[in-house]
Amino acid sequence: MPAAAFLKKADSLRAKGPFALFSPDLKKLQFEAEAAGDELHDEHAAKMAAHEPTDWCAPVTKYLGPRELIVGMHAIAPAELGRMDIKQAMRTVFERNYPCPK
Repeated sequence: MPAAAFLKKADSLRAKGPFALFSPDLKKLQFEAEAAGDELHDEHAAKMAAHEPTDWCAPVTKYLGPRELIVGMHAIAPAELGRMDIKQAMRTVFERNYPCPK
């Protein structure tokens, strides 16, 4: 899913407050985020197991929470976000929130 579309739907759901729980978009967004997060988690764990450099330095068990993901995506420039899918946007949020020491 394109990151900009994901963020637009997430913001729309957030505006609905508790009524968002009844929206079919909620499950779709959760599925998209979990699938992308699982892929990133597996890639990160494989790099760590192979002692290769990683893109971020959060613990391998760290997942982005919904609020952290949305806030992080809002910090990405709209033009840049428009060229990303949800997985790329998540990677960017991880890299910004959990940079590796240099």
